[in-house]
Amino acid sequence: MKILFLTRSYPPTIGGMEVFNFNLISGFQKINKETYVIANTKGKKNLPFFLFSSFFKSLFLIKKNRIEHLHIGDSFLAPLGICLKKLTGVKTSINVYGLDITFPNRLYQAVIPYFVRKVDKIICISKATREECLKRGVDPKKCVVIPCGVNPEEFRVKNQNKVRENTRALLSKQLSLNLKDKKILLTVGRLVKRKGHQWFIANVMPKLPKDTIYLIAGDGEEKENIAQTITKLSLEKRVFLLGRISDELKKDLYNSSDLFIMPNINIKGDMEGFGIVAIEAGSAGLETIASNTEGIRDAIINGKTGWLAETGNSKDFVDKINGQRIKKETITKNVWENFSWRKIVEEYKKLFNEI
Repeated sequence: MKILFLTRSYPPTIGGMEVFNFNLISGFQKINKETYVIANTKGKKNLPFFLFSSFFKSLFLIKKNRIEHLHIGDSFLAPLGICLKKLTGVKTSINVYGLDITFPNRLYQAVIPYFVRKVDKIICISKATREECLKRGVDPKKCVVIPCGVNPEEFRVKNQNKVRENTRALLSKQLSLNLKDKKILLTVGRLVKRKGHQWFIANVMPKLPKDTIYLIAGDGEEKENIAQTITKLSLEKRVFLLGRISDELKKDLYNSSDLFIMPNINIKGDMEGFGIVAIEAGSAGLETIASNTEGIRDAIINGKTGWLAETGNSKDFVDKINGQRIKKETITKNVWENFSWRKIVEEYKKLFNEI
């Protein structure tokens, strides 16, 4: 199959869409020789130039190489993709994540969903994202769900007990706190309101045993509000903002924490399309306790890779944090069987062939 991937989000810039596109495209290149890529590797600042140049590059490639299929990286590029479809007749598909279809702007909502509806196949990363597409008039027959994936071996370590001991010793030194016998809860992600960090700190942490520590890795607009809540509740010795962390430290944290936490809350105009960090954590055998909302429901197999708690219900979170545990082997097995990139890429290939 001759296929062209067109995306505005690609490494070395950092982000969830960048990681997703890299894994999807590199995985496809391994099983499909005639795979072409036009990607923006220079971030948002380069976007205006990319939109202009990528149109002509795509047009040239499609005609020169007789491209059979064009895959568009996200909803924002739908107008560009439809223009190429009109000019060349190429079959098109598109990924939809969440915010790229729900972005709360009148002009955006008047334009982007209109063009998404004209694509041959819309691939949503969760059932919640598909529902948002259907609300905007997308044909249900065009709209399918294929989840995000991970490379399970990427976050596994050979000697987990040793890594756990070393990482806790390193963090103990950095935080000036003995973590040897502590129960560590971990959250990884951008500090934005929908992630629910502030809600969890204010409503759940005070109800947990004193030996429970909460580590938050990431940066974002809510950092100051979260820090103020920690100070206000005198939780400086129990809740810690780690800021942005390296991939290596993230891997070590997955392998040395006790539970992964996703305490999302519902914010109008914003949504959690999937929750890839829960899959990453699960590939290391780390159990997740998460809000039962939006795309997170697709990222966690309840009772097998983690537990879904009622959104905004502090008692439910406390009960699940203090409750029954799942064997690490069960978690990693389910992640491997359901969310391995190898499996996900094959699903994309099958769908592209059908189109």
